[in-house]
Amino acid sequence: MKKESAKTLKVGGVKHTVKKNKKGDVVVDHEAKAKAGKWDKINLTKKGGSKTVKEGVKAVKEWHKDNPHKKAKNGAKKDK
Repeated sequence: MKKESAKTLKVGGVKHTVKKNKKGDVVVDHEAKAKAGKWDKINLTKKGGSKTVKEGVKAVKEWHKDNPHKKAKNGAKKDK
């Protein structure tokens, strides 16, 4: 079985890395300047049923398309 490499993409102004963890689950790790807490790493296999890194990248793009970041009045990005 060929090992899938991690994919890095920028969505919603934030760098996301989609990769497989040691258990074989697809995980997205999004980098943030402030500590992101429990949302720092999201298991896409459990949340969205992604089985490959390619499916995980697609899921991240679709989620951010449906849930765009809103901008605050001062121009800074603001989560919902």
